[in-house]
Amino acid sequence: MVVTRTARPGREADYESWLVRAIAAVRAFPGHLGVDVVRTPPRTYVVLFRYETVDQLLAWEASAERKQLLLEADSLTEGDPIVRKVMGMETWFALPNSGHIAPPPRWKMVVATWLVAFPTLQLLNATLGSLLVPILPPLRSAIIGFSLVLFMTYAGMPVATRALRKWLFP
Repeated sequence: MVVTRTARPGREADYESWLVRAIAAVRAFPGHLGVDVVRTPPRTYVVLFRYETVDQLLAWEASAERKQLLLEADSLTEGDPIVRKVMGMETWFALPNSGHIAPPPRWKMVVATWLVAFPTLQLLNATLGSLLVPILPPLRSAIIGFSLVLFMTYAGMPVATRALRKWLFP
């Protein structure tokens, strides 16, 4: 979940204090995976909350603690908050500390993903695939597929997103 708020003029320090308490509450909530804050001058804050499952995010959204925190935040900020929920491939296209919140167009995500997936799959089939020949094809495919997703999530896509940043986020 991505939330953008603008602190009222002169209330930035109060909002920062509120943000510390809000992040502590979010971190204590089940399923929380991380929080990042991007401060955009002069007073805009973009907060990215990550949860293990959609149900855990929905539970946080429905919690009394969150509702109380939002009431407090409303007095410290101006305008309505902008709230977006992203999941799936869109999360592969996040640049840390870049200020880019919106994912690129889907066709660019497809091209970038293919540029990583195709050579990785070829390499996995040539190496791991030959070692797994004695295993039943569905199990062999499952192992190669899992290896592909693991590599893409933790190495391939973060590197590709940084390398293609100017094209993905013009």
